[in-house]
Amino acid sequence: MASYGAYTLKPGMTPWEVVVAYFVIASIIAVIIIKKSSERMTTIDFVYAAIGGAVVAVADHVIGDIIYLPSPIYPIVNPPVWLRIVAFFVTVGLIRKIGSGMFAMGIYDITSDLLHFGFGGEPLWLIEDILTYGLMADITIFLTNRKIFGIGAGKLSALLAIVEGAILGFFFSFVHPFFTYGFFAPLIFGFAPNAQRILFLFITYVPGDIIIGVISALFANRVARVVQY
Repeated sequence: MASYGAYTLKPGMTPWEVVVAYFVIASIIAVIIIKKSSERMTTIDFVYAAIGGAVVAVADHVIGDIIYLPSPIYPIVNPPVWLRIVAFFVTVGLIRKIGSGMFAMGIYDITSDLLHFGFGGEPLWLIEDILTYGLMADITIFLTNRKIFGIGAGKLSALLAIVEGAILGFFFSFVHPFFTYGFFAPLIFGFAPNAQRILFLFITYVPGDIIIGVISALFANRVARVVQY
């Protein structure tokens, strides 16, 4: 056991100071970008985000989970995570308002509990999903002035979709290894995580999440253009 002040960490566990610092900063950023958003979500936007979040949960925990892949193909090829990214990118690409990512991932979490997990460990899972995947998408919406995935960006549309999809895919790769497996799951279920397993998950997630992030961003771009016209 490694001791950090009054808190004793389990072997391989992501330091609690890192986790707390991230979620405090993430919460502050979420409040700032929501307050600074030029266009607030409407009732119909919340409805679309709720539907999208539920679809993300079905894509992940119903469709994705029935696709069995033996080790070592899995998790290098990760159908649940990849389908989650596709459905989530399409959802935020259609709404493109700050808050849509966090709200959709909140609905995703609740729907996932109903479909698959039960509500053990809540609200920690809800906080994690909202302030990781959801917030990352909303930050992208904020920084691109609602032109996420190059939607509405003219000739640079495809290039921006590729770049933003790759960046989001890369940052998504940190969440499960370091937060889910490395901290929240051990805290909730009481097991000692393995540092080598965390590193293995991160290394195997990165290339697939980047590739599927690019594909999903281009797909979301196309779907948004079709819906607009």
